[in-house]
Amino acid sequence: MDTSLLLARVIGPYMLIAGIGLFISRDKYLSLLDELQGQTLLMMVMGAFTLILGLLMVQFHNIWVMDWRVLITLVGWSALIKGAIAMAIPGAMNAIADKYKNNTGLLNIQAALALLFGVFMSYMGYLA
Repeated sequence: MDTSLLLARVIGPYMLIAGIGLFISRDKYLSLLDELQGQTLLMMVMGAFTLILGLLMVQFHNIWVMDWRVLITLVGWSALIKGAIAMAIPGAMNAIADKYKNNTGLLNIQAALALLFGVFMSYMGYLA
């Protein structure tokens, strides 16, 4: 199976579930942000996991073309950068969490984008 299709089949359902979760359980996600802000070690572990995931995606799917596959590459680079920031500057993640807690509209936009991206990736991975 093509690496792009495999990753689309993983990323698509993941983003769909994340988007639905953000809409349905918004209060739980916001309280999770509160809990995470005081957990520097957990933030570092999550950052390490995200960094490794991003490095693997960039290593195996660093495809810069003018079609849908570049979106997977951008997801990989985003994970790599987010993981590096979480590990190197854990306080920066707290600042991002504060923005989401203070602006629920931002959380709605994130949820909608996750849903749309999940639908698109699932379509490309399973139906196209």
